Amino acid sequence: MLPATPIILLGEPLIELTTIPSTNIYAMDQVHKGLALSGSCYTADFQTAGKGQHGRNWESEKGQNLLSSYVLELKQLKTGRIWTPADQIGFSAAIALGARAFFASFAGDQTKIKKPNDIYFCDRKAGGILIENLVRGKLWTWTVIGIGLNINQNSFSSVAANQIGANPISLQEITNQNWNLKKLQKSLSEALTTSIQSWLMEGDEKTIEAFNALCIEIK
Repeated sequence: MLPATPIILLGEPLIELTTIPSTNIYAMDQVHKGLALSGSCYTADFQTAGKGQHGRNWESEKGQNLLSSYVLELKQLKTGRIWTPADQIGFSAAIALGARAFFASFAGDQTKIKKPNDIYFCDRKAGGILIENLVRGKLWTWTVIGIGLNINQNSFSSVAANQIGANPISLQEITNQNWNLKKLQKSLSEALTTSIQSWLMEGDEKTIEAFNALCIEIK
């Protein structure tokens, strides 16, 4: 039986940065240098080279959105367990479910997931996830979970629409109010931790089933 709760809490410690190329690049560099603490969250006010899926850039106005990357050492989840790349499918689903649960708690149940792990409100893109993994030999050792969520930005360039999904939308546009990013970052960390906990307890099958139930197709 896997432990009821993760050994670590995502989001602790929280490292707040101002302007960097990419939170994922920064976080992975910390991992490679042996400087990262499992559970750490790196945030930025602005990214000069934000990374999205399939090599796309991620556009975000300075200080308006959640731009964060979490690092996790897999052995921290269960002592003695051997983690392999095959475990990444269920883990990725769990992260998408956590990000979706976070956004839905403020925006409502019209929040869905577009495979592999974009966050949508109705047919408009509210955020994206980029998970990058470190595999040594046959072992999955570290993961960097990059999450960008549109929060207070209320206008997007035509380039952004092409790069991060048709018709981007933010939480501010949905709710007609501005949000405290620091408070939301804490809520996101808690939602991700809870979702990882559920995955550890329930396993891949139930996690992927829940993921598929919340997925939509956007043409």
